[in-house]
Amino acid sequence: MDFKKQRLAIVGTGIAGMGAAHLLQHSYEIELFEKNNYVGGHTNTVYVEEDGQQIPIDTGFMVFNKQTYPNLLNLFNQLKVPIKRTSMSFSVQHKSSQLEYCGSGFSGLFAQRKNIFNARFIKMLLEINRFNKESLQDLLNGNLENLTVQEYIQQKKLGKEFTDKYLVPMSSAIWSTPPDVSLKFPVKSLVHFFRNHGMLGVDSHFPWYTVDGGSESYKQLLIAPFRDKIRLNSAIKEILSVGEQVKITTSAGKEHWFDKVIVAAHADEALSLLSNPSKLQKKLLSQFCYQQNKAVLHSDCSVMPHNKKVWSSWNYLMDDRSGSIKTSTVYNMNSLQNVSKKQNYFVSINPIELELKKIHKSIQYDHPIFTVEAMKAQERLPELNREGPIYFCGSYFRYGFHEDAYSSAVELANTILKTEQKKKIKQKAG
Repeated sequence: MDFKKQRLAIVGTGIAGMGAAHLLQHSYEIELFEKNNYVGGHTNTVYVEEDGQQIPIDTGFMVFNKQTYPNLLNLFNQLKVPIKRTSMSFSVQHKSSQLEYCGSGFSGLFAQRKNIFNARFIKMLLEINRFNKESLQDLLNGNLENLTVQEYIQQKKLGKEFTDKYLVPMSSAIWSTPPDVSLKFPVKSLVHFFRNHGMLGVDSHFPWYTVDGGSESYKQLLIAPFRDKIRLNSAIKEILSVGEQVKITTSAGKEHWFDKVIVAAHADEALSLLSNPSKLQKKLLSQFCYQQNKAVLHSDCSVMPHNKKVWSSWNYLMDDRSGSIKTSTVYNMNSLQNVSKKQNYFVSINPIELELKKIHKSIQYDHPIFTVEAMKAQERLPELNREGPIYFCGSYFRYGFHEDAYSSAVELANTILKTEQKKKIKQKAG
């Protein structure tokens, strides 16, 4: 008996949506819907003209390593994506105190020689060492349950310098969140992430890589087999389950019917698209909020540390001279992707102040905000994909990064294919 391929819609073409399409394209008649005028979500390479040539510069997904990105690495190997080594370093600059340092050894920590005699700075370094040891032990002993970063800092009596000039800058840069939001982050998830990424002083020298030619290189290889199945500028207004089928209505009012639908959008957006969400869908998806961030590609060096010895791949800027704190993360793209030897290129997240004529491109990205409640909901997210016909995937299934989004697509594809295989076996047996 021949089985006709079912029709499958995928809403969203970030790495979760593209990944799901890649994994299920041979088993289903797929169709992808994308609200933007480009494919890729955070896989977004911008081209800047320099001496008559187009320079590719990533503005979203930039780097990965082979230890903590296994599924993405497997995908890149399958597609024969060209990759190259990159440098990962981190600096902090605090305008009002004029403190500047980076984590690249003694010369980076003490690039400002006066810090050798700065008692508060030395205390901060000692507390970083204590945090690295004690937080790992507390993680292993199960002592971090239901605690926020702020609560853990208070419990451990860690100082203001450690908090404001190390831990908050580090976590804010990683998750693209403001300082106050970073302090509400679940400390268990933070320490677990730090441990897995070699950021607790042990196993801390992972080689990092970037896609040669920008992430556009892998995107084009990935979507090549199903490029004609992608509908751009096709925002979805409503997703409704009707019997054994699903009706999708676009913002233009067009209706499309499918056997299955994968919602590869942010959790809050996914929930807003469901016209009649189940109690479980509403309960779990409503726990996730997102931070709107402005990413600006530019060539303004004024946002970088005054001391060039401190310049790093990732640079965290704090300015509280006006009374209220303003923060920005600056990616040094020459360091991360070796994009140019003639011009400096940076990507600033929520820049404080830039020279307008040095701005090349501005883009808005939304990043997930993880709270203790969100992480509790996250543990139950696989329950959403047990039955269908509406399924979900995205970076919010784990830590919010590229590997997490693609891994959620891998897990979902396996779930769908196993379920279908069982149904076919039952039908044949019947």
